Amino acid sequence: KRRRRSAWRGLPPPPSALAHGMAEVGGSSGSGTGGKAAPEGAIREGFAEVLPIPKPADKREGGAGGRAEVFYNPAQVFNRDLSVLVLSVFARRRAAEVAEAEERRRQKAERAEAAGRPPSARVAPEPGLVLFEALAATGIRSIRYAKELGPGTRPAAVGLRHIVANDLEPSAVAHMRRNLEHNGVPSSLVEVSCADANGHMYGRRARGPGSHPDLAYDVIDLDPYGSCSPFLDAAVQAVVDGGLLCITSTDMPVLAGNNPETCFARYGGTALKAGYMHEMALRLAQPILSCSIDFYVRVFVRIFDAPARVKRLASKTAVVHQCVQCESFSVQPLGEATTEDGKTEKFKPARVIVPGETCPECGGRMKLGGPFHSGPMFDPGFVEQCVEACEEENRDQLPGVTSWRKIHGMLTAISEEHPDVVLHYKLPQLCRGLKLPPVPLRQFRSTLRALGFKASHFHREPEAVKTDAPNAVVYDLMRLWAEENPPQNCPMPELLKKGFTLKRPVEWTSASASDEVTARPTKIARFLPNPEANWGPKRAAKMGGTATADAAQSVGGDAAAAAGAAAA
Repeated sequence: KRRRRSAWRGLPPPPSALAHGMAEVGGSSGSGTGGKAAPEGAIREGFAEVLPIPKPADKREGGAGGRAEVFYNPAQVFNRDLSVLVLSVFARRRAAEVAEAEERRRQKAERAEAAGRPPSARVAPEPGLVLFEALAATGIRSIRYAKELGPGTRPAAVGLRHIVANDLEPSAVAHMRRNLEHNGVPSSLVEVSCADANGHMYGRRARGPGSHPDLAYDVIDLDPYGSCSPFLDAAVQAVVDGGLLCITSTDMPVLAGNNPETCFARYGGTALKAGYMHEMALRLAQPILSCSIDFYVRVFVRIFDAPARVKRLASKTAVVHQCVQCESFSVQPLGEATTEDGKTEKFKPARVIVPGETCPECGGRMKLGGPFHSGPMFDPGFVEQCVEACEEENRDQLPGVTSWRKIHGMLTAISEEHPDVVLHYKLPQLCRGLKLPPVPLRQFRSTLRALGFKASHFHREPEAVKTDAPNAVVYDLMRLWAEENPPQNCPMPELLKKGFTLKRPVEWTSASASDEVTARPTKIARFLPNPEANWGPKRAAKMGGTATADAAQSVGGDAAAAAGAAAA
């Protein structure tokens, strides 16, 4: 614990919140933008302040004047707070990796010099990260990155060196420039670009023929209104080896299985309408941190140039066979990877482990979903560093972040998931499907652990049962519960009459604090309710009247995704 905290203690005291204009949203008091009073209708978040958008009448000579409200969704404050935290942790990790690589190169050069060989000429990389925000709109995210993670807020090696804030809509870019000037952010730190996001990224490809590795980005942030899929190919190619993609998708109806054909077209996998749909939505990527938040998903993915890792892809990709009648499901990997002698990896086709076209538990028809990533959804070490950054004594290093309680709770919940268990059950659905009274959640998980299986929650679903127990074992416990609490008019009586696969007698294990295996304080709230009603997406903003159509044309017709060029 002491060693982990030392990384944060090495940072200088952050500038005061007052000096950066941190205040509540919608106020009109003075800010840190040169001591000016905040214009009416301005929005302040963290250390950023966004000006209201001029109405069309302001642009005409002799017009009536006035101000229009900025497109702003308070629900996305958490997204930006979380991103600031994750980037601060990633910057420290990346700086450590670069330092280790430089040390290896130095030692290699010394050996070459000792052997009489001339050392290779090489210029050490500049410290700090270069970030590209593809759909910046008002620029609030880039302004926060600049003022909370940029030069002067921390040592150069563990901060942001340069940011490129891009948008396709000229009126949005003009408004962004006004916001940057109002916030006192120099153009040398945040460069404004008015271009097609994909064209910009393809022009800075890090690898392949015609690439420009020196122009590629350490971090690319994609936060569109809708699907991120039109931008993924370009983003993967424009990020450096070991770089980070920060990706948001708000098309949850598609990712949750409402439109499987659209999901496959966008993401290369079919999502199912099942209890685990939010987890499956996250598994369409291969991340170091995956968060299912409110009405969207946010994933942080590192990109590596590693042929050896590509060989493991099949063994970490799977499809799911889901019963349409009960909650049974089976995950079928597409490959196998085994290690021989603790060193050599051997790859081979996967064995078929799914039951067939009918469910063994209830006889119902099986439907197919996927393919999706079946490996870990987060890097435990990275999540641990993020949790450490959330502790009270470290929070003053990121004073612009305001959503600490929710961030700390969600990251703690993620850290307590079993990273190697794929998909989950929802206990209320198990009971409802058999017309049974609710089973005590802790009792159910504790009994699974007592039987030798893993069991945890899913960070989006407090009543989830994430376990490696087979379907038969899960339904054995439901049959045991049904014996003690006989249901009325059970829709699947044959399932309850089925013989036990577990050796009888099976007894419930009483829940206790020690059963919920965790090193975290129990006082941390893992699952917080929304702060107000109708906490969800807003309509996309339209700036200039043609942003959506123009952007849709530039990314292959996906208007919903490209409309993010006009959304904060």
